[in-house]
Amino acid sequence: MLPTSSERYSFALTSFNEQLEVLDVETKPKVLVNTFDSLEHDVLKSIDMYELIGVGPLIPSAFLDGKDPFDTLFGGDLFHKSDNYIEWLNTKPKSSVVYVSFGSLLSLPKAQMKEIAKGLLDSGRPFLWVTRANEKADEEKLSCMEELERVGRIVSWCSQLEVLTHPSLGCFVTHCGWNSTLESIYCGVPVVAFPHWTDQGTNAKLIEDVWRTGVRVRAKEDGEVESGEIRRCIEEVMDGGEKSIELRENAEKWKGLAGEAMEEYGSSNMKLKAFLQEVGAGC
Repeated sequence: MLPTSSERYSFALTSFNEQLEVLDVETKPKVLVNTFDSLEHDVLKSIDMYELIGVGPLIPSAFLDGKDPFDTLFGGDLFHKSDNYIEWLNTKPKSSVVYVSFGSLLSLPKAQMKEIAKGLLDSGRPFLWVTRANEKADEEKLSCMEELERVGRIVSWCSQLEVLTHPSLGCFVTHCGWNSTLESIYCGVPVVAFPHWTDQGTNAKLIEDVWRTGVRVRAKEDGEVESGEIRRCIEEVMDGGEKSIELRENAEKWKGLAGEAMEEYGSSNMKLKAFLQEVGAGC
């Protein structure tokens, strides 16, 4: 649960309350959820007052089944993507690149950006790092900027699924927002979980301990994650050791199950069709 005393979460609490008030008007209302049975079967059955229907992963057609090659964007793509990052990825070996993105809402303090930059450089691996426009000033002040640009690529935005499905991608350092979490599962990419707020800690717990597709960074008491910890987690995912192999095998397993859910007779596809038929019959 979110702490009710925290002003940081007040906007989310207000929104949740409004949605629950609408649902409480009906008797056992149906709620479509962006997940799938194999991933969260017990969760979908755990709330008796609602009928939770897993219809995910909700992925644009170009990445899901190729039926509409022009359907490549989510409504959540809030910014114009940067140019040339795909060309840069094309020059990198298979499973070699670390992708770093913390979503569209979070702004990192300069001190944390410095730790991330040092952790990436110390890992010695090529990286694609998405920074928000309002982080640009802090990014430009980084003393290691020249070295960062030599080893990796820093962009203001990109098509995340385009990156996650690229063969050069080896690891996703993510804030563990639900969309990003589900996209990592659908694409079979192992994760360094770097949660900050709301549901992200829960999602990170699932990633590390339940689905076992990634490792979670450990922050200091003040919430900052040091460069050495960032490097440690990247290496655990990328070094090809026993743990790394296990994470990749698990990521591939969940990727297969996510794809099956969205096939013609998969659980999510069939449930969505049944829901639409029921709605249509009631019109």
